[in-house]
Amino acid sequence: MMEHVVGIDIGGTKLATVVADSTGHILGKVRKPTLAEKGPEYALDLLFDMVRETVSLAGLEQASISAIGVSCGGPLDTKTGIVYSPPNLPGWDALPLKAKLESEFQVPVTIENDANASALAEFRFGGGQGYNAVLYMTMSTGIGGGIVLDGQIYHGANDSAGEVGHQILLPDGPRCGCGKRGCLEALCSGPAIARRAQAAIRKQLADEKASTTMLTFTDGHIADVKSEHVLEAARTGDTLALRLVEETAYYMGWGIANLVNVLNPDIVLLGTIAIAAGDLLLNPIRETVSKFAMTRPAAAVEIAPAQLGDTLGDLAAIALVV
Repeated sequence: MMEHVVGIDIGGTKLATVVADSTGHILGKVRKPTLAEKGPEYALDLLFDMVRETVSLAGLEQASISAIGVSCGGPLDTKTGIVYSPPNLPGWDALPLKAKLESEFQVPVTIENDANASALAEFRFGGGQGYNAVLYMTMSTGIGGGIVLDGQIYHGANDSAGEVGHQILLPDGPRCGCGKRGCLEALCSGPAIARRAQAAIRKQLADEKASTTMLTFTDGHIADVKSEHVLEAARTGDTLALRLVEETAYYMGWGIANLVNVLNPDIVLLGTIAIAAGDLLLNPIRETVSKFAMTRPAAAVEIAPAQLGDTLGDLAAIALVV
């Protein structure tokens, strides 16, 4: 009988469970709100019910499930399967998630940081197929990343590898959520792009030179300007928005060039904002990497958008166990 696996994607706002066959083809899916304020025991009971519901939707018996993969925000220990106080999951303090799932379902459970799991999914099912050294980076609320070398996630000494967004580019730069200043994340995440846009618009107004179209997307409210409005305005040729995109590409390219020099990857796959922006952002990133990285690793690397899109969260968990 063909083996089937369960994937669990745990986030601060939603929980998702999927069932897939041994090729990664998804047979059933259930999504529900996390309601994180209710605590970990509520979430665990809900997850147990969701797994059973998903198996049933797929037309399977629980006995046909051979393994469970879990993609979850860290910090966590992949060996013990203990989750340590993720910022968006209050009360999840040293939670033995692996042990609880294995006790409930009597199958092996693999738990992985969500960025690492996403990197593995792109390696196995997406843009990383056919490559040996894959670096995945997401540009969203933060700048996260995962490294896959020769088919294996690179974890580092204590599961801390892949924190690509916390390389410091500007020691006196803007404060990052990690507490340091001038991290790549503090310059190029979605909120960081929005913050830089809002500051630039306020400066224009102070200089009585306001001419940006970004405010047309927010009914004139500067505080409502987001990264997506910067991209929309840039596509229309808005001068200020184009400058902000150019700055973002410069910092991203600088950060990626550092990683290219260290890791010598075959391919760097960029997600979320980079996918939405396309070549508007990717081409100047490529140019900056070519300029800043050393000649040989720069010549070897390809920089491309990630490919899995909305299926990434589902396949991230599945990639851990198929």
